[in-house]
Amino acid sequence: ITSSRTWTKDNTYILDGRVFVTDGVTLTIEAGTVIKGKARAAQDASALVIARGGKINASGTAAAPIVFTAEADNLNGNLGQSDRGLWGGVVILGRARTNTASGQGNIEGIPTTEPLGLYGGSDDNDNSGVFRYVSIRHAGSLLGPNNELNGLTMGGVGAGTTIEYVEVFANADDGFEWFGGTVNGKYLVSAFNDDDAFDWDEGYRGKLQFLFTIQDPSVGNHAFESDGGTTPEDGTPYAMPTVYNYTAIGSGATGANALSIGPIFRDNTGGKVFNSIFHDFRGYAWRIETESAQREDSSKRLAAGDIVIANNLFGTFGVGTTATSLFLAPNATSGGPAPTSNYTVEHITGAARQNRINTDPQFVNISRARDGKLDPRLKTGSPALLGAATPPNDGFFTATTYLGAFTTAGNWAYGWTKLGRDGYFDAASAQGGSTGANVVVNSGSTTKLSNLSTRLTLVQGTTAFPGFYLNGNQTQTVMIRAVGPGLAQLGLQNIVADPVMELFSGSTKIGENDDWSGTQAAQLASQVGAFPLPAGSKDAVIIATLPPGAYTLQVAGKTGGGELIIEVYEID
Repeated sequence: ITSSRTWTKDNTYILDGRVFVTDGVTLTIEAGTVIKGKARAAQDASALVIARGGKINASGTAAAPIVFTAEADNLNGNLGQSDRGLWGGVVILGRARTNTASGQGNIEGIPTTEPLGLYGGSDDNDNSGVFRYVSIRHAGSLLGPNNELNGLTMGGVGAGTTIEYVEVFANADDGFEWFGGTVNGKYLVSAFNDDDAFDWDEGYRGKLQFLFTIQDPSVGNHAFESDGGTTPEDGTPYAMPTVYNYTAIGSGATGANALSIGPIFRDNTGGKVFNSIFHDFRGYAWRIETESAQREDSSKRLAAGDIVIANNLFGTFGVGTTATSLFLAPNATSGGPAPTSNYTVEHITGAARQNRINTDPQFVNISRARDGKLDPRLKTGSPALLGAATPPNDGFFTATTYLGAFTTAGNWAYGWTKLGRDGYFDAASAQGGSTGANVVVNSGSTTKLSNLSTRLTLVQGTTAFPGFYLNGNQTQTVMIRAVGPGLAQLGLQNIVADPVMELFSGSTKIGENDDWSGTQAAQLASQVGAFPLPAGSKDAVIIATLPPGAYTLQVAGKTGGGELIIEVYEID
């Protein structure tokens, strides 16, 4: 692409081989646009590459994310978590510093003969554009060992670039990988990827917050694969990212995937990780390597204070419960002497670090199937609701009182990800309920509901049990109203003065409301043509994005019986 252009949501775009956005060119992608990669041989895998000096302006929304996926994806759930490597991925290249000898390099996954595959430079504030509310699905390509296309590959990307609300789902290699650079990232999801969830190399120095990963039961490697340098390993600037609020869930502590392990720090990387949760991995919890053949290594970064692992919670791991099993300090140099002490244990278990080990984080529920039961929020009373460190007040980090990417209420990853839209997440994790919080609408869902309205007389002290069914393969947003006081404007008398409504999936309550509030209910009523409810009325409204299936309501009057209308609207 040699001239600036806009891709619009009313078209589907097919990547047939590598498509480069060249120096001085901006590719704008409208919210809600779908881009599909054609299946090709690994050495010529279809990919979108933002070359050095090019820019991408991909600014989706929670209601209308931008989707990169395989050509075979019908966007109706026909591809799942085991469908990996069906196209290449997305690559962003910039002019920020790396620590290679030449200061630049050829990005992995693209042949070294391609000049548009170069990255690196001297501008740590380089701006490659905006990449927001984007889902990358079923990608990944392997050219050879350590030569792969990841879901999102970033080479020398500068701090002027915006990366936030990005999902990589079912990738054939890593979810996210940074080669040098200083770009920051926030609200990142790495789900069911074949190799590492997050990977950094070559002097990456960005800031990261609110990361979430869940591994497939059969594949997945490190929670972090953290490398400092390659050629040379002691090149400067040293890798030194700072991470807050990561929730990392492995393949299962008792599962079959022996490669499911926590973070590894090696090759002279530094890095600081706070307020994070690591749980349910088959292997170790953390490994920091010595390399006696190298002048500098990660154990020296630890001794220099360039590695800090503090205010984190370590749950269940398949290797056991002893500190020496969980936290490793090996010499990675073949035949080299063993370290004189287990510095990894000493650091992580030191009282000043305030880490907790062998502690159940008490997530609401872990599921790795497409069954609508994954809920990574914290239960009330979870130990992860206490003990958080305060991040720097630098305009990027958000201060929290909890560990991990989610607290007890709200799931920022629900509405725009494949995890949410294809029914992996529990719908209850995203409900606005009685809090007045907005629910993300899944616009464009193929799942359908016939709008329902029923009028009934509710006897005092009784409960009505209406129900509805969503038929399809995707989540669908609905607005449910129990209207009593709002009927007075229509001339009805003897109305239920204060209805209360609860929403159930089977025996599980997933939403409730007493007195409606907020602007979203009023806006959506206008959108679907429902009559408006008076401001401050005691009518009940639930807005929810739900997976297909059967749902039941329980509606009662708090202060008496009378006339009532119960309505269910499809929101699109």
